[in-house]
Amino acid sequence: MAVGAPRWPGADEHGSRLETRSDEPRTQRGGLFALLAGAATTRPWRVLTIAGLLLVLAAPWAAGIFGHLAVGGFYAPEDPAARAEALLDSEFPGAPPNVAVLLTAAGGIDGPTPARLGQDLTTQLSGEAGVTAVVSYWGQAGRSELFRSRDGRSALILFRLTGTEDEVQKRLDQLYEKYAHRGPGVQVTFGGAPATMRDVTERGREDLERAELVTAPLVFAVLLYAFGGVTAALLPVLVGGSAVIASIALLRVLAEMTPISVFSLNLTTALGFALAVDYSLFILRRFWEEQRNGRSRADSLRVSLQTAGRTVLFSGVTVALSLTGALLFPLPYLRSYAFAGVAVVITSEVAALLLLPAAIMVLGDRIDARRQRWAGVEHPAHRSGSTAGTLGRRDRRGRAGRRARREPGAVWAGIARMVMARPLLFGGAAVAVMLILAAPLRDLTVALADDTVLPATSESHIVNDAMRDDFAICLPCQIPLVVPGVDARDPIAAAQLSGYAVAVSAVPGVARVDTAAGSFAGGHQVMPAPADGGSFIGVHGGAWLSLWPDHPDAVSAETREMIGRIRAVPSPFPVYAGGIAPHLLETRDKVVRSLPRAVGMVVLVTFVLLFLFTGSVVLPIKALVLNALNLAAVLGVLVLVFQEGHVGVLTEGLQISGTTELTSPVLMFCIAFGLSMDYEIFLLSRIREEYLRTGNNARSVARGLGSTGPLITCAALALIVVMIGVATSEISIIRMVGVGLAVAVILDVTVVRAILVPAFMALAGDYNWWAPRPLRLLHERYGLHEGHPEETGERAESEFLPRPARWNYPVRAGSGFRAFHGWDRYPSVEISEVYREPSSSRPEESSAKVSELFSEEEPWALSGR
Repeated sequence: MAVGAPRWPGADEHGSRLETRSDEPRTQRGGLFALLAGAATTRPWRVLTIAGLLLVLAAPWAAGIFGHLAVGGFYAPEDPAARAEALLDSEFPGAPPNVAVLLTAAGGIDGPTPARLGQDLTTQLSGEAGVTAVVSYWGQAGRSELFRSRDGRSALILFRLTGTEDEVQKRLDQLYEKYAHRGPGVQVTFGGAPATMRDVTERGREDLERAELVTAPLVFAVLLYAFGGVTAALLPVLVGGSAVIASIALLRVLAEMTPISVFSLNLTTALGFALAVDYSLFILRRFWEEQRNGRSRADSLRVSLQTAGRTVLFSGVTVALSLTGALLFPLPYLRSYAFAGVAVVITSEVAALLLLPAAIMVLGDRIDARRQRWAGVEHPAHRSGSTAGTLGRRDRRGRAGRRARREPGAVWAGIARMVMARPLLFGGAAVAVMLILAAPLRDLTVALADDTVLPATSESHIVNDAMRDDFAICLPCQIPLVVPGVDARDPIAAAQLSGYAVAVSAVPGVARVDTAAGSFAGGHQVMPAPADGGSFIGVHGGAWLSLWPDHPDAVSAETREMIGRIRAVPSPFPVYAGGIAPHLLETRDKVVRSLPRAVGMVVLVTFVLLFLFTGSVVLPIKALVLNALNLAAVLGVLVLVFQEGHVGVLTEGLQISGTTELTSPVLMFCIAFGLSMDYEIFLLSRIREEYLRTGNNARSVARGLGSTGPLITCAALALIVVMIGVATSEISIIRMVGVGLAVAVILDVTVVRAILVPAFMALAGDYNWWAPRPLRLLHERYGLHEGHPEETGERAESEFLPRPARWNYPVRAGSGFRAFHGWDRYPSVEISEVYREPSSSRPEESSAKVSELFSEEEPWALSGR
């Protein structure tokens, strides 16, 4: 070896590793993973007992979570529309109604029984606490045709519930229990925004119970097929179930401090279960691999936690940071997903890093995997021609024997080699498929969540549809215009208010404007002012105007254009517009303005973390680009299915409104991006380990994909099953996110990991591992590493792998490899290490093995010199 040439750790003066290793593990350093390993190996029963007691205590606390979850949060609290709603609650007892009671009689609503019931119900509701502004078909002023359906079978009673969203929900629950009736005779049903939120809460509770019953057995079936043993398959499911209980209890605590949306419960608990199962799989796989290398159970567990456990922790941090991007949006609904998501990631990691190792120690040999189909580890009893403590020893019975009994992951490694042989062909085809799937994204049309997120058979949905289609009055369409601080009783102020109402009534799309100064339509006054201003004057001054659009769809393009024209009307005083349409415009603008910050933060954090993990600036950019392509394809599929309704089996029972709920793409970005990076980290960790060991880019990619492919497939399938359980929800936005995440994982595993990653890394070659010299030095000092002997205090897997020797088949080491190891400082050194079997003592035998190895697997790896 040339003077000054860098040596491998433990190499002699000729560049080969010295045979000085002991079979006993070296003294391990302290730290988190050593602490976890020590607790699991020395006191496993104590760990499990304490965890079991905590779960038993947490279960009743978690069971009462639904009463503490928020049902709204889709609007920014500081928006003008939210300000208008707050003023209506606090200042105007006669503010526009937000609850509708629909009375329906098959024989006609004007019969004696419906008439008597309607009059009694109107009187009773007027005397209820918290109920204001009651208007009815059976009112004191006589029957109004505005509140009678066109077919004469239904009539309305409208009123307003005041207070916060939670107070309104509690009061509505009481009124519903007291007055609702769905049996024979006259049916009494509730509609309006609070009733919609009530139905969403009830449906969400039912969906969560159904998803738990569906997903846990299916995940167990997947793991049973993969591991071939009941105990081994049951262990990740039990760990995942423990994580779910703990996460719900933690959400209950968070709900006491900050609003947590009821929508977030289904998705985040399912995500926590899936992550706990995934993390358990990765640790179990490494544990079995170390056992195959001849270690004891305790030593295998220590190495597993200090290698795979480190990657699990790092991966969880990446997922959590991706979810925190939702914090940069001003909507409490999205922010609650960030809080809930971080909570479930924490519980999933604690369950996988603490409970799982303790359970492994207690169960002992009962969790041995005797028939692992996808876990990527071959049990020692099934290996022919190998001995414990040796990895990668070749079957000596010839090529036919090797082909007849392939090692786990051979299919994935073969796919990687096939793709890398023609990277432009396969990579181009994969990109074309993703772009075709993303094409419908051009037609994306967003809307806010309303009763249409519920199935068509939902009570509030039926009532709101009836108001839109069967009545002259459309309660969900009404737009209140609030004018604070104006005394409408003053003649000058009244004249100004009248002039403003005339101008607003002349706006195209406005049917009528009712005010304290009278009613206006088409730029003219059509009705005189009510006595004393009616219900349009506030307790402490101020006024509000009731605007009725001529279009029944509150989120249509026509209504949005009308809102823009109304805002352009000159006003002598400040005006705040409430209602669904102004909320949509303002919320959409807030989300659009916040999107660059959120995306920028997630991208920056992901880039930094991947750089610290890989030491490369190319691989993080590759990961970001491929994840963006995957996300675009997923959103295109969601538009095709849920907005345009082209796949009826996925939208059965849902209403196709021609729009996509505004926050769903944001959630898909935060969650799907984090999950994609989760699999990216597990794949890159093994590719990097191979590259550090061999310096051969193509071989590292093939072996890395072969090593992690079966495991990622199993973990992804478990996650897909969980998301399918979420997709059984009858709430469209939850089903949409469940289907979207399932599609994202499918595309990530089949297209991105199997094709695009090998294609890109083949094209980039050794430049995959390139970084500028200042960043390389930064990574050497602060970078994150997995499983290195100097870091873990254990024998890393590389010590059981073939070692460098200097024979006649040099591996081509490019500038990226030199830069990655810091060998670019020795430009005159020819790096020609290849790997021979540790049992081979004759150079010619090792040369033959190396020749056979490269010619069979990576023929492009030979330098030809």
